[in-house]
Amino acid sequence: MAPGPGLNRRRRALLSVTDKTRLGELARALHGRGYELVASGGTAAALRLEGLDVREVGELTGFPEIFDGRIKTLHPLVFGGILGPDEAALAQAAGLGVLPFDVVVVNLYDFAATAGSGAGEADVIEKIDVGGPSLLRAAAKNHARVCVLPDPAFYDDFLEALAGADGFPDHEFRRNMAAAAFAVTADYDAAIADWFAGGHACCDDPDHDHDHGHEHEQILGVELRYGENPHQKAELMLPGEDADDPLAGMGLTQLSGKELSFNNLVDVIAAVKLVDDLEVGGGVACAAIKHTNPCGVGLGPTAAAALARALLGDPDAAFGGVYVFTGEVDAAAAADLHARFCEVIVAPSFAPEAEELLGRKKNLRLLTLEREAFRAATWGQVRIFGDVQLHQDEDEGFPELETWRHVAGPAPDAATAGALDLLWRICKHVKSNAVVLGDAAGTLGVGAGQMSRVDSARLAVHKAADQNLDLMGCACASDAFFPFPDGIEQLHAAGVRAVVAPAGSIRDAEVIAAADRLGVTLMHTDRRHFRH
Repeated sequence: MAPGPGLNRRRRALLSVTDKTRLGELARALHGRGYELVASGGTAAALRLEGLDVREVGELTGFPEIFDGRIKTLHPLVFGGILGPDEAALAQAAGLGVLPFDVVVVNLYDFAATAGSGAGEADVIEKIDVGGPSLLRAAAKNHARVCVLPDPAFYDDFLEALAGADGFPDHEFRRNMAAAAFAVTADYDAAIADWFAGGHACCDDPDHDHDHGHEHEQILGVELRYGENPHQKAELMLPGEDADDPLAGMGLTQLSGKELSFNNLVDVIAAVKLVDDLEVGGGVACAAIKHTNPCGVGLGPTAAAALARALLGDPDAAFGGVYVFTGEVDAAAAADLHARFCEVIVAPSFAPEAEELLGRKKNLRLLTLEREAFRAATWGQVRIFGDVQLHQDEDEGFPELETWRHVAGPAPDAATAGALDLLWRICKHVKSNAVVLGDAAGTLGVGAGQMSRVDSARLAVHKAADQNLDLMGCACASDAFFPFPDGIEQLHAAGVRAVVAPAGSIRDAEVIAAADRLGVTLMHTDRRHFRH
């Protein structure tokens, strides 16, 4: 095979795996595309049994495995070949014996299984992988040149990319694999940290109080892998008795994928509540959520169309996000999602071919949703700080849209009013200060969580500009009043021609005057929707 554009050498792959599922198939495909295979001891032995020509790492480094395999790949000749940034740098290092690697296939010792088996401390510690995570991190860091494969679940996608004309995955695929590799090492380190910390001992205590102020007779406390960060313990607490299917108490059913994390659940709740507020009619709505903020929201006649519209304004931020649909995920939407790195996908249902395709990704969580049960389980808001609990009612309904007032600029036509209505509903679910730009089909730019409203406006405009989107004539929603005219002036300069915001500033008259002067339609409401 030709070495590929820009290469004057044979491509090489490094393989060091504990899980040898489909290893022979993968290695034969690499060999068939002309790759030289280099592998650590056990992996090399398995490949030779497959009849493949493979070079062992010890042959490359001139340094044998020591300490019963504790040190195999930890060598400058291995990591230099992975971390070399480009062909010129690799050529300069060739005199040192550095062998460049283009593909790194690594999975880790199964620490969690050993730790959960009741094995002794010495045996558990031996399952703490050192070289494997280092290889994954090095290859992921250098994804500009190297493709990392951290799990057999990604082999199908890689083999498809390998079959292309160049015999090497493109940059988007390599970046997705880098994200997956860092997710693998993060989960792995969290499991080890949790074991050293003694596990979730509080949940083994029969006297531990799981009630935290709920009025239900039976509260189920379910351990989560960790909280917002790996050093924080976390539980899912909800009414019910079925520890084997705790999500049922939320109206959720998990079809496939690994265990949901604390952050996954927080994002799922935020995303479902967002789409629940939208008036979709006969179509489908899609929301892509990251850190509880919408990266984008789109409406369309199909799930695929709604997804494409949701990703229009900020596809980069949606990387590794949670996606929620109000209608069935069809085959076309599944194909688009399969090509992206997603954490969770939630929908009322999945077409059989969509579920089959997305289910190939072992780490991707697929959930179906029964909306009425979800509403009942998640109504109201509670925040707990030690012994202090803050309770508040759900921020539900939009009665202000029945009484909003046209206070400046041209009167909105039906299309403008529809866009303002949609963006207002979305804006409620964006962290304050919140500014959302878009039209009647979805978002074009979102500014979230800034300390000043004018900064949120700048951010929303910047997001749209990054995607070369034309904002001329678009609409805007702000979750609270504009305290000064500068926000309206900035939005107008970007092309915004209609705004909805609450009244209540002591400078409302100045803001209204600025909108009139600029010809910007301004609608005032009597209710705000802060989300702290």
